[in-house]
Amino acid sequence: MSAPSIKSLSTGCAPLDQLMGGLSTGEMVLLFGERGSGKTTLAFQMMVSAASRGLSATMLYTEGRAPLQRLTEIAGPAWQTASELMWVMEVKSFGQQDALIDDIESQMPQKTALLVLDSITSCYRAELGQHDANISINKALNRETALLKDLCIRKGLTVLLISEVRTQLNGQGIEPVASAILTYWADRAFRMDKVYGDLRKVTQIKPPSERDALIKLKTTGFSESCEV
Repeated sequence: MSAPSIKSLSTGCAPLDQLMGGLSTGEMVLLFGERGSGKTTLAFQMMVSAASRGLSATMLYTEGRAPLQRLTEIAGPAWQTASELMWVMEVKSFGQQDALIDDIESQMPQKTALLVLDSITSCYRAELGQHDANISINKALNRETALLKDLCIRKGLTVLLISEVRTQLNGQGIEPVASAILTYWADRAFRMDKVYGDLRKVTQIKPPSERDALIKLKTTGFSESCEV
């Protein structure tokens, strides 16, 4: 796999590009939020944005059957061309996820610019059990994220980690599942929240910032909100 000669990727949504400054190559970004907040839609939108520039995007999807109909809706008329540059691999278990990440460099197509894991914590969470067993599972997840971080630096990729959430131990808000591991390795982290209806708010969590963006969920993905 050869590294693409680009400096940043667009999210495909102007307010998010303003918030994030685009997604830099060699960067690992964490996106977390409650179910239904739009994380997969945003990931698909980023994949379509990369494909519009002739760059490949790969997703490891761990949430069952990948909603490819949603991807076709977001791609719209560009689907026929874009589909050749977007790869979605369905992952059924944490063991399969571990093996795929070990070998992901050889599995991705040429000119891959974006690698998405949606979500990196679904199979991990299903595997959790008694304390002693969890030690090895946590070590495996830490190793996976370290490998992904190394890959994005060496190959100039943007890696997007999507995570489920849990209530913080102090009861104040939500945090990513496996927060200590994911926030350690991620260069930046963003939380996506439902506001009401189709309105969503994306907030930068790492590094800490007061900045956020309001965006609106539509059939073709996210766009600028008219809310003030």
